[in-house]
Amino acid sequence: MKKRIFLILLIFSCAPKERIQKPENLMTHTQMVYFLTDVNIINASRGYRTLDGTTYVTVHDSTLYSKHHVDSLQFANSNAYYASRPKEYIKIFEAVEKHITRVKDSLDTKIKQASKESN
Repeated sequence: MKKRIFLILLIFSCAPKERIQKPENLMTHTQMVYFLTDVNIINASRGYRTLDGTTYVTVHDSTLYSKHHVDSLQFANSNAYYASRPKEYIKIFEAVEKHITRVKDSLDTKIKQASKESN
């Protein structure tokens, strides 16, 4: 069964796809990186539970769009455009991964400094 599903996915992924035309208000690579970084951090926080039992702070979509000065349609069009160009999309997600790693490293450094100061 798994082999059949894999084969079907392989066939459809190799099929020629119609390229989406570049939207007028296309987000830049940098804008996409920062937007998707925030989306990934927000999504990761949803599964986090603090020691006192509270969960993540809800971040509304409107807040995220406002922070990045885009609207949902602009993001959707930009995301569809880049998704139709896998090489560009991969570069964006590689940059997202690097950015998340930098944020994590920065937080780890601050935590270590805070623990040294409290001892």
